[in-house]
Amino acid sequence: MMKRLAAVLLFGLATTVAFASPASAHGEKSQEAFLRMRTIGWTDVVFDGGQKDAQGDIVIAQGEKFTIKGVARLMNTWPDTLAAGLPRIGYINVATQGPCVEMLERRINGVSTPGRIEITKGHTYAFDETLMGRRVGRWHVHPTFAVKGAGTLLGPGQWVRVTPHAFASPLKLYNGKTINLENYNLVSVWTLQVIGFLIGLVWIFWWTWWGKTAKGNPRRTVTNPAVTLAIPLNDDGIAVGLNTKKDHRVVNIIALATALFLLIGWIWQASAFPVKIPQQVVEYEPPLTALDTVPTLAAVDARSAKYDYQAKVLRLEVDAKNVSTSPIELSQFVTSTLTFVNPAGSSTPSGPYVDALKLSPSGTIQPGQTTTLVIELPGRRFDDEHLLPIGESQLTISGLMVFKDAAGQKYSAEMEEPLQPKYVS
Repeated sequence: MMKRLAAVLLFGLATTVAFASPASAHGEKSQEAFLRMRTIGWTDVVFDGGQKDAQGDIVIAQGEKFTIKGVARLMNTWPDTLAAGLPRIGYINVATQGPCVEMLERRINGVSTPGRIEITKGHTYAFDETLMGRRVGRWHVHPTFAVKGAGTLLGPGQWVRVTPHAFASPLKLYNGKTINLENYNLVSVWTLQVIGFLIGLVWIFWWTWWGKTAKGNPRRTVTNPAVTLAIPLNDDGIAVGLNTKKDHRVVNIIALATALFLLIGWIWQASAFPVKIPQQVVEYEPPLTALDTVPTLAAVDARSAKYDYQAKVLRLEVDAKNVSTSPIELSQFVTSTLTFVNPAGSSTPSGPYVDALKLSPSGTIQPGQTTTLVIELPGRRFDDEHLLPIGESQLTISGLMVFKDAAGQKYSAEMEEPLQPKYVS
């Protein structure tokens, strides 16, 4: 019976591995819509460098640089269920299928940022990341914003294809020597890894395969764990045949071998690398950007959010009051990774995460004037990105309404409104 069960499990595992398709992205669409819309608003994300092919992929050679620039807004609508509703520590990075690209430099709000940062709801973080191609292949790359206590949120992605080329990853050490991180001390690294792995294998095989009970029967430590629950606390189980005195000797030998291995490794590293710098922890609060200090241009009050199922249109109705001294107009609506541009303005939609919106009434809002704006957004984009929170625990639409005055100055106002749970026509 056990042999049949093992054969079935092995067959199932083999067929799963053989016929499984490779992952083509990072599952950002699997995150709840309300979660993505209420946490980070990604704007003006641009991948620059290399050449664009017919598929829209960025093509670079190994060692060739490219950049990711953009702005991440930490929304005031941040859910109370994440990081206790008060995100304080963040880390801006990239996500891809392993070490396919290498981070060379990261700047946030104009300051070099090797590590994590202190963050505040309502603030914006302009990031500029310089990377280079490392592993040959076609990779899906995203900027990411990780928040302590909440997890990692992904920004707009871009396919990057890395082609073969002579490659090195030079790094200058504290002593002035330049090394190549791709092959530096690989022999030592592999030796330590293999020895530690072999010690672990001896331990595992002894307790599951090689070792026998006092009567010469296969050991039941792993195959019958109920035996270990039947003996008293701090009892080694010799009386019930769980182990023997020989097991004690073998375990002592393995423990001594492990301690000797660690001691030799410590002596070797102290001799081989006498000059060392402790791992550094760099954490700071980035300075405010112009987007954080810009005068308030508008005050908004969302009135309704409805989805027209037949027309595939998300229709938002928002009261917008001009609180500045010059005429303003709505230029963009941003939610999660999507940006919708008002074609009546100076911008034109371009890019896989950018589309056009329809605005009524069009035109500017005069100083002191309150206008009810009806914003129509293409529902297919929300469908494609799984951003319609139908069937989720929170039926909420959140986003940034970006207003622009006559001088070209931009101001982002947050809006949030429950989505009507019933489709309307």
